[in-house]
Amino acid sequence: MKFAILTDIHLGPEGHYKGVLRKINKDVKFFLDDFVAEMNNNAKPEFVVVLGDLVEDDNEINDKDNIDYIVKLLKKLECPVYYVAGNHDLKNISEDELTNLFNQKRLYYSFDSGSFHFIVLFSRVSEDRSIWIPDEQKEWLKQDLNKTDKKSIVFVHHGLADQDLTGNPWFEGKPENCLITNRTEIRNIFSTSNKVIASFNSHLHWDKQDIHDNIPYFTIQSLTENEDDKGIASETHAVVNIEGNKVRVYIKGNYSKKFLHQK
Repeated sequence: MKFAILTDIHLGPEGHYKGVLRKINKDVKFFLDDFVAEMNNNAKPEFVVVLGDLVEDDNEINDKDNIDYIVKLLKKLECPVYYVAGNHDLKNISEDELTNLFNQKRLYYSFDSGSFHFIVLFSRVSEDRSIWIPDEQKEWLKQDLNKTDKKSIVFVHHGLADQDLTGNPWFEGKPENCLITNRTEIRNIFSTSNKVIASFNSHLHWDKQDIHDNIPYFTIQSLTENEDDKGIASETHAVVNIEGNKVRVYIKGNYSKKFLHQK
């Protein structure tokens, strides 16, 4: 099984933080064209997952136009595309509107591909910026895992691992702004099912692998992050290969890395 991940595209205004240009998105449309060509000509994945934050929020009209642009562009891919909702995507757009822009029935769902089961979760953000998976969705998750007999992989925008945030330019000392508050409960659902073999998230703008109960939790870098403060966008995407009990994650772009987990 091979699939690819693209995330935190942040199409829209450039994003500064603490006086530093962190989201170098002036050439993001070219990056997207390169990604489509790479997928169709070389990687040839079974599907692509976009892990959220398609836009750098601006206003309702521009955000809708930018999401529509990305969705239409990625239709050029010669494989299915699945979308995860990010916090920036919902700053100026309602959940129903975003669902329609994604051409989906709802923001959390599951699907099968090959011999694997895939789950997309929707992590909500409250007015005080805390992040959680609602009770209704937790019950759905339990039932969904109970129904499948396949090994399962989870996608969500925010972090589910107890990450060490030391050195993170965005979230060091601010776990409440990047990690799901009821993540221990969600991880327990994964472990109890004995079916989840990996989980993928984004949002933190770096590449990481964390392990809980022998389940790997991979964080994937933003397409446009100024990763080493040299003013160069990361141009990151990930290609994931799953063979038996081995999960290999290849980070592609200007800062290539490789992660491996074997149960």
